[in-house]
Amino acid sequence: MTIFLSEGDVEALLRMDEVVGAVEDAFRRLGSGEAENYMRTRTRGPASVLSVMHATSAHLGRGGLKAYMSSKGGTRFLTVLFDTSSSTPLAVMAADMLGRFRTGAASAVATKHLYGKGSGTVALFGSGRQALTQALALGAVMKLNEVRVWSRTRSHGEAFAKLLQERGFEARQFETPAKAAQGADVVSTITSSKEAFLGKVDLEHVSHVNICGGNVPDHAEVTAEAVGSFDTVVVDDLAQAKAEYGDLIQAVTAGRFAWESAVELGPVVAGRMKGQGRTLFKSGGVALEDVATASLLYEKAKSLGRYPEFQFY
Repeated sequence: MTIFLSEGDVEALLRMDEVVGAVEDAFRRLGSGEAENYMRTRTRGPASVLSVMHATSAHLGRGGLKAYMSSKGGTRFLTVLFDTSSSTPLAVMAADMLGRFRTGAASAVATKHLYGKGSGTVALFGSGRQALTQALALGAVMKLNEVRVWSRTRSHGEAFAKLLQERGFEARQFETPAKAAQGADVVSTITSSKEAFLGKVDLEHVSHVNICGGNVPDHAEVTAEAVGSFDTVVVDDLAQAKAEYGDLIQAVTAGRFAWESAVELGPVVAGRMKGQGRTLFKSGGVALEDVATASLLYEKAKSLGRYPEFQFY
């Protein structure tokens, strides 16, 4: 039997601390050779783009894929989870909120293992659908002394800062990226910006940066010079980074960064490698995060026994 979870079902089941734990274990298994992740592929039509990504986890005995279609009508996300021993489709679930949580969780895992301190001031750039889960995830691995918010649209930034305050965070909005970054220990960017808005001077005092906003080669949130100023650059998946991650691709083109110096997050979490000095994590989102989170949700849904089930075979 295959469980079906709607977007509302998924949102009700999600708990950020649990997702952070699942994503952290997924990267640990990936770094230990117990999981396989495959980079995103895209099929482009005249007015739409279909993106597909998939992964397997030997430890969980699960494999799965996320597919999503983007068009003028918006973007719709779907995840399918399989049992790897029987090939049974275990679950089909909506994956919009799932994606927001696992993206935030990846930043939290990177911050935990690269920044490694129990508290600090965070600057959060962006106020869209994925911004809140960045704050929630970072708050699950460290005490946020203050969240400094910047958004390209001032009213959106003010509204987001208010939302964070309502969630119990000490938060305020700043007029410019430079002012928001000033005094921050950790930075997370989660925008759709095409042009870099943070430079080397803005980030030179920051211990750790998560760049999460884009997976398009011609988009960037930080400058090539800024990328080159970090001692350690970590990615979620190197093959995918070389194909999609504009911040790093542009830094390579400018001669500020070399792919040979990039480190993958899996070996860091598995304890096989360490970040040195000031660290940068570029996150584009990988399928293993989706499989780990979907597996967590499947187990919770199965134990509750109140969700629709279908017999496909």
